[in-house]
Amino acid sequence: MIRYALSAGAFENHITDGVAVAIRKSRFRNFEPYFGVFTSDDEPARLSAKLMRQLLREDVFHPASVHLPFYGDLSWDPSSLDEAERQDVSARLIRLVRSYADLMASMVTLHASGQPPLSEHPQRIGQVCKTIEEMLPTARELGFVINVEFLPRTCVGNCTEELLQIVSNFDPDQVGICLDVNHIMDRYRELPAMIDLLAPRIRSFHICDYDGVDEMHWIPGQGIHDWPTIMRHIRAVGHDVLLILETAMQLKHPSRPIDPLFAVRQNEKACWFLENCEKIQPEIEAFRIPGN
Repeated sequence: MIRYALSAGAFENHITDGVAVAIRKSRFRNFEPYFGVFTSDDEPARLSAKLMRQLLREDVFHPASVHLPFYGDLSWDPSSLDEAERQDVSARLIRLVRSYADLMASMVTLHASGQPPLSEHPQRIGQVCKTIEEMLPTARELGFVINVEFLPRTCVGNCTEELLQIVSNFDPDQVGICLDVNHIMDRYRELPAMIDLLAPRIRSFHICDYDGVDEMHWIPGQGIHDWPTIMRHIRAVGHDVLLILETAMQLKHPSRPIDPLFAVRQNEKACWFLENCEKIQPEIEAFRIPGN
């Protein structure tokens, strides 16, 4: 079965009073909050936690996945070659999910690294596996799966081979894959085959569109992805998967904040498009603009 969720990235990650109003009006109930907002003990972080708990009590906000931090004032790189730093990152990730255990989901999204030189990848794969191993007791206790994200550029996990090398060290019920469909960069034509290859380990997708060159996080249907083919391969995965709409950049305004409800409505329409793209895409392509 396919379930949909909305990434908090559509709201610039923080939950504000305005975002809370939009969530209450939304047809989404599943969300992927970004726990990176909780790495700073400031008023926006405290308000985010307060509002998330309130929305949980109202039963309008269900964390379906949690995105773990991957940037900030401190390193959050679980593949660090500095062993003391890696151990510190691992310990901080564990403390973070324990501190916000009441906001946890049944899965988390983990970035395996920053953007190190490719020559360091063999060592860094071993390092991120250590971090995952250290996180697993907490994952088992709190009941979540760790999904390693398919990443772009020179990140660890920027190809199917590296992702499989990482996750194959662990029980499939405890460590899976989050396949971000933007992060394959200029290899977008290979995406259906990648889905098929990684299918046994895929637990979630980050869904958005782009220009075939770099990640853009556009609304599905606005870029180059062949969505009818992609959705057929997603439906063939063979087990439940979570499709997380991770759209942000296209919804930003250059001179003012966006209305959170606008972001919600655009993503609701994107779900309708994805569910119906195999039928409506041929109609779109056959359409002729009147008078042209």
